[in-house]
Amino acid sequence: MHPREMVIFYRSSGHFSPIGESWHLQVRGSVFSAAKGRFRNRVLVHLFRRVVKPEREIETRRRFLDRAHLFLQDTRRGKSVPIAIAERAFSLPDTLPNGHFETTLTVQESDLDATIQQDAFGRRFVQFCAHLPEEDERLFAGEIELICPEGISVISDVDDTIKVTNVGDRKELLANTFTREFRSVDGMSDLYQRWAQAGISFHYVSASPWPLYGPLVDWLDADGFPVGTMHLRHVRLRDLRGDKKKESSFRAKRTAIENLLRLYPNRQFVLLGDSGERDAELYGGIARDFGRQVLHIGIRHCTHLDRGPGVSHVTSHLSHLERDRWTLFEHAEEIAAALPELSEGNLASC
Repeated sequence: MHPREMVIFYRSSGHFSPIGESWHLQVRGSVFSAAKGRFRNRVLVHLFRRVVKPEREIETRRRFLDRAHLFLQDTRRGKSVPIAIAERAFSLPDTLPNGHFETTLTVQESDLDATIQQDAFGRRFVQFCAHLPEEDERLFAGEIELICPEGISVISDVDDTIKVTNVGDRKELLANTFTREFRSVDGMSDLYQRWAQAGISFHYVSASPWPLYGPLVDWLDADGFPVGTMHLRHVRLRDLRGDKKKESSFRAKRTAIENLLRLYPNRQFVLLGDSGERDAELYGGIARDFGRQVLHIGIRHCTHLDRGPGVSHVTSHLSHLERDRWTLFEHAEEIAAALPELSEGNLASC
C-alpha cells in the first residue's frame, strides 16, 4: 500500500455453519487517500458552505471542515488489501471504483477460538488487521461480531430514531449532520444497553452516506450504544440533496435489511424507525414478505415535525399486521414496555 493510502474496515458480522463447524465472516471496508488538488478542495468546500452555511464559531467551523473533507477523499480502485485473521493470511478482492470492498471468508471454529473476545455484554467478536510490510507501522484494524443462528436482533434506523437529526427540515438536517455535535434521542442509549445485556445483537441501517461512517461510529461509542454492524448508503457528492421521494435511500435500506434477514433465517428481528421518513412503509412491506421473522416494528413518532408523514401514514402501512406486532412510540420506555421479552435474556449458544 502507498503511504498516502488508508484503509477503513466497517463493523460487520459472521454467521455459523454447523456443516464443517465453521464461521462465515463478512469483511467490508474501503481504501482511500487524501484528495489531491487544493483548487478542487477549495471549490467543493465552498459549495458545501453555500449549502450548509456553518456558523462562525471556531469549533463549529472545524467540525464542518472535518466532516466536509470526508466527502472529498480520493477513492482507490483496484486495490487488494491483505489481512490476517487467527494467524491466517487472506487477500481481499480488488476495490470497486468507489473504493469499497466486500467479501465473505470461511474459517474453522477451532481456528478462531483463541482469538475470540467478549464485550461487556457477553457478545463475541473476532478482531483482525491489515497485513502490512514490517516497515509500515500503521495499524488498520476491524472487528466482526459472531452472531448465532438463533436469537433476536434489533435493526435500528439512526436519524430521528436514535440520533436527533430532524430529517424533515433540510436546514436543520444539514446543520445536525455537518456543523453540530451529534446528539442522542433521550433514553435510547440506555434502552439499547439493557437489550444488549440480554444478548440482543444490533444492526444500524441508515440512509447516511458511507463517508460519515467514522463520525457516526465515534458518536455511537461515546454515547454508549452497543457495537453493531453498520449499513450506510453509497452516494455521490452531487446526490446529497436527494430526490423528493428519497427512492434511492429507501431502496438501499430495504436491500440491507432483506440481506440481514436472509443471512440469519432462524433469528427474529425487531425493526425500529421513525415517522419522519418512510420507515413504516419499508418495515410494513418487509414484515409482509418475511412473516414471523419480523418479531415487532417500532416507529418513533417525531412530534417536532411540521410536515411529512403523520400518524395516519404510519398506521396505514402497518394495519395489515396484528396490533400487538407494532408500536408507535414517543419515548424509549414506551417501546421497552411493548417488548419486555427483550430484557429477559436470550443469549443463544452456537
